[in-house]
Amino acid sequence: MIKKSKLTGIILFLSSCISVYEPVGLEDMSGILVVDGMILDTGTTIQLSRTVILKKTAFSTKFDNVNNATIHVIDEENNVVAFAEQQYIDGKINPGVYAVNHTISFAPGMKYALDIRLEGKHYRSAFVSPVHTPEIEEVSWQLNDDKSIDIFVSTHDPTNQINHFRWAFHEAWEIRSKIFWTYRFDPDTRTVVEQSFSGDNRWYCWASDYSKSLLLASSAKYNAAVIKNHKIHGFRPGTSRYSYLYSILVKQYGLDNEAYLYFENLQRNMDESGSLFAPQPSEIIGNMQCISNPEETVIGYIFASTVATYRLYIPMAQQYLNDFEDQMDCFLDVRLNPPRNPEQAYQWGLGMMQGGYVFIDCVDCTFRGGTKTKPDYWPNDHQ
Repeated sequence: MIKKSKLTGIILFLSSCISVYEPVGLEDMSGILVVDGMILDTGTTIQLSRTVILKKTAFSTKFDNVNNATIHVIDEENNVVAFAEQQYIDGKINPGVYAVNHTISFAPGMKYALDIRLEGKHYRSAFVSPVHTPEIEEVSWQLNDDKSIDIFVSTHDPTNQINHFRWAFHEAWEIRSKIFWTYRFDPDTRTVVEQSFSGDNRWYCWASDYSKSLLLASSAKYNAAVIKNHKIHGFRPGTSRYSYLYSILVKQYGLDNEAYLYFENLQRNMDESGSLFAPQPSEIIGNMQCISNPEETVIGYIFASTVATYRLYIPMAQQYLNDFEDQMDCFLDVRLNPPRNPEQAYQWGLGMMQGGYVFIDCVDCTFRGGTKTKPDYWPNDHQ
């Protein structure tokens, strides 16, 4: 067994955020189960992995995703409330990720736990009471003098009961190419095709990202359970987020005091060392346990909460902020060594325009990190 007081060097990940830290003083930390997730009324996503030693002399580590686990959400009466299935994306397994893809109705006064069966062993979290999260009052944005953008969240609990919060977000943005390309080379068919604004084109694309760090705040030291204009995200000029239309969906979770102290401890160690563990961290204890072998160390903290959401749109082009998107030189003089045909131009990273050539990322938004997969919630009819 690795004692809890020796968890100094173990790398944790929360909210899909992996921070590397070279541990000192652990002689064996291979194979420790790491459980990352939460029990939510809107569904649940759990990620399982194990620590692996790469170099015993330096204790370098990585994570191996864990598949083939059986995961249930159970209540205090040992009733199965939900089953977390292995997640698939585009027909392929998403390694180590399990999802409950339906809502969960929390019964008044009932506590819930995460139950895991894996490789002949039985793991379970402590039973926790769901926190009923207050609504988000507002998600707002601010344009700074340097044209960077900060995003803030405000909330309060009218009952003055919930004053610890955690947030996560998913952001998406529409990219518009610098130049419309009437004819483009299709590498799949190896032919030149005509494109239009309303059909198959590389004029509009969509990109997305998500929060990768702990986002916490508490109003416990104040008389009212109020969080006002708490910054949760920001970005600077020179990104395609400024191109046309930006959106962010903020999810808010209420935390009880024990959960908040656990995550605050992790956040403090990240702030001090750049990783989840400072050189001299305080003891970090989760609420996961191996039922079949209580001496085995398991890492993770499971909490239960309802979810409040708020979506914000920022019309970048309408605000004339597209002037601050990623800049690029589009035109190239290739008169001395022109491509022989459109296919060679494409292979050279060029697009053929009337009267010259341009770099292909100026006319094809997929070369700027975008895809043609339009979010189903997008508010315009661009294709």
